Amino acid sequence: MITKSHGNATLSKPASTAVMIVMAIVTFVAGFLFLKNDTKLKKECTYETTAIVTDIVSSSSDRNTYAPVYSYTYEGQDYTAQSRVYSSKLKLHEGDNVEFYVNPDDPQTYYCPQETSGKTFAIVLFAVSGICLLISALYIKSMITG
Repeated sequence: MITKSHGNATLSKPASTAVMIVMAIVTFVAGFLFLKNDTKLKKECTYETTAIVTDIVSSSSDRNTYAPVYSYTYEGQDYTAQSRVYSSKLKLHEGDNVEFYVNPDDPQTYYCPQETSGKTFAIVLFAVSGICLLISALYIKSMITG
């Protein structure tokens, strides 16, 4: 339901509560999926090696975020992989050696412990979920107490 307040359209408290609950669920599930993928990569990528950061590339949609490109060797074959995690505060630099784990069944799949932006993003999503739940609880309380 939409109500008018001084000429501005606003959602009613029940509708706002529903929106906040949906946002809480969506952000919680997204955070959970990020962490689940991270855990899956840690489990599957068991071959330890060292990778070299050979390049830093910027995002095609946001020129202020960057991702490292890694070069590594597995069973005598050279591989290159670009990080899926872009960050505006990249801590890696071209020429850095990094701890690197490769999936023996799929050497193109890797886990790099120094890529922390995905974990940080999951934590942010959990925080947003908590804030949405808190707001919806306050809406519910105000509806009950009138």
